[in-house]
Parts: sequence; C-alpha cells; structure tokens
Amino acid sequence: GSPSTASYLKGISKSLSILGESQDVRLVVIGGKAPFIKNVDVIELPWNEDDEVNEINNFDIGVMPLPDSPWERGKCGFKLIQYMACGLPVIASPIGVNSTIVEHGVNGFLVETDEEWESSFRALCADANLRHRMGQAGRIKIEQHYSLEVTAPLLASVVKSVLKAS
Repeated sequence: GSPSTASYLKGISKSLSILGESQDVRLVVIGGKAPFIKNVDVIELPWNEDDEVNEINNFDIGVMPLPDSPWERGKCGFKLIQYMACGLPVIASPIGVNSTIVEHGVNGFLVETDEEWESSFRALCADANLRHRMGQAGRIKIEQHYSLEVTAPLLASVVKSVLKAS
C-alpha cells in the first residue's frame, strides 16, 4: 500500500488477531505504517519499485480492505490487480471496482464483516490447492482484461477516435 492506505488494515485487525490465536499469522505491509495486531507478526517493508514484485511473490494472500465512502468507491483496485498478476488469491471489501475485479469464490473473496474476513482467511490458509486455483484464476483474469496487450490497443483506438473527431 502506501502511508495513506495502510490505515485500512485496521479494519481487518480483529479477524487477523483471532486467526493468530490458533496459528502463525504474518502480515507484511509494504510502503506504509503497519498497525499493531495482537497475535500477528507484523512486518513493515519500505516501498521500492525494484523489489515490489519480488516481495508480493512471497505473499500467500493479497488483501484490500476498504471502508465504504465516496473516496474509496473511486479507487482503481490497483493493489488487487498487482496481487492477481502475481498469481495470488485475494480477499477484498466489495467497494467500488473491487466488485468487478474480484469474482467471489473464483479468484478470491469479497467480504464485509469481521466473520467473513476471518472465514476467508481460514479457508485460504487451510487449503494450498484453493490458494493455487484462485491465484491462477486471478492471473488469467488479469491477462485477459488488464494486461498491456489488451489495454494498449483500446487506448490507441480511443486516442485515434478523439483525433479524428477534432
């Protein structure tokens, strides 16, 4: 994330703490101040463009918790796209474009309550095959809908149509 978005992690602190009572839980935060979470090994890493993808590739699950407010409804879902491009399953709040990017039960989970966050974490932590299947489904979705090979021709056609209209 970033310093401005790291605060969103407080929204999943309770679920992670409960999970940490029964198993080892590690939360890695890149580029922001991590919250203290009881029973969780929280690691802060500085953001570095050269290392970001390698760090994400070491994750098991990508998360994007968001409150439901106008600012967050306008976010672009870039973190989800990054996680899924790296083949990770995701858990996210069903806010804004997150509901378009994440196909619940296919490439990740869309969750709202503490209980849903916790059960989604438990399901993914307990089943490496589920993590792999969802991660692969996410990777395919990113390749088909968000990759440069797909989006560049769309952008080029929009630019060409604007130029023709002027």
